[in-house]
Amino acid sequence: MKKYIALIMFLLSLLFLITGCSEKEISNNEQEEDGLSLDLIEAISEEWKSSGHQYAVTVTAGRGINCARCHDGVGYAEQLAYADVDFLPEHQAGIDCQACHTGFGKERIDTGLAELPFMSEPFQGGSGAVCASCHNGNNNPDTLFTQSEAGELTRYSYPHYGMNSALLTGQGGMEIPGEEYLVSIAHSTIEDSCVTCHMPVTEEGYKSHTFKADLKYFDQTCGSCHVDQTEKTFNIGGLQDEIKEKLNKLEKAILDATGAVKIETGGGAFTYYDAQGNVITDIPHEAYVATYNWRLVAEDGSFGVHNPLYAKSLLEKSYNYLTGEDL
Repeated sequence: MKKYIALIMFLLSLLFLITGCSEKEISNNEQEEDGLSLDLIEAISEEWKSSGHQYAVTVTAGRGINCARCHDGVGYAEQLAYADVDFLPEHQAGIDCQACHTGFGKERIDTGLAELPFMSEPFQGGSGAVCASCHNGNNNPDTLFTQSEAGELTRYSYPHYGMNSALLTGQGGMEIPGEEYLVSIAHSTIEDSCVTCHMPVTEEGYKSHTFKADLKYFDQTCGSCHVDQTEKTFNIGGLQDEIKEKLNKLEKAILDATGAVKIETGGGAFTYYDAQGNVITDIPHEAYVATYNWRLVAEDGSFGVHNPLYAKSLLEKSYNYLTGEDL
């Protein structure tokens, strides 16, 4: 009952904001102070519906709040309330308005802090902390490395879907003890982190809600720092091409070292298959480390843009750890 009351109050507040605003094109400050016009709310909704956040993942309720806190809108917004009770809502919700702008999400935006599993101190991400609180890989790779090295792994866990802040912060990869990893701090220290580049301000004056990096806003995002870049591309200096080449070489080395012909992900773990379709259960520690970092960089989706030096370091050191050769 409490969650329905909270939802009703949220919708009433939204209605008040809508009716209290008569201008279509308004500044960011005016959005916060005077609300949004109905036309702008409709535009934001249409953008949101084009993103993956609109979908409810219906299996999460049965798995409890640990999954629902990132895969269900109500679970995310109210995760603190469900910390000690079963999460069994009557229906699922996508990551909608209430998820980020009420409860736990609003707290992340207001404080600018997100607890990440691989950092001892909260990540200071500004309003992007709301993104990083889920998009972090959901694993502590140091713990997994230690367990793997000791032969104590019960499964070959991978960096969970949406691992972007693991790469962005330069701290979420599976690092080899004693090795020095280079980190690009420019992107991780951008004010409001994820939001600055993935939610640029549109011509109408609201923040884009597709959550995609869009070359349409290149001048506002990348171009604001890369002022000498004449071509609007994310492949600045050929970085993405270089990372893709390194990923391909590392993947081949992993397959050679394990005897696998393919690696699948599901249920939170890597599964390695041989040419006959049999599951390979004995994976060398070095190959597991390499697989973890290979997936982290490949599935991050930016092909190094989030943290160029760290992405290169992870791939190069994983390759050397596995093969004894330079990448």
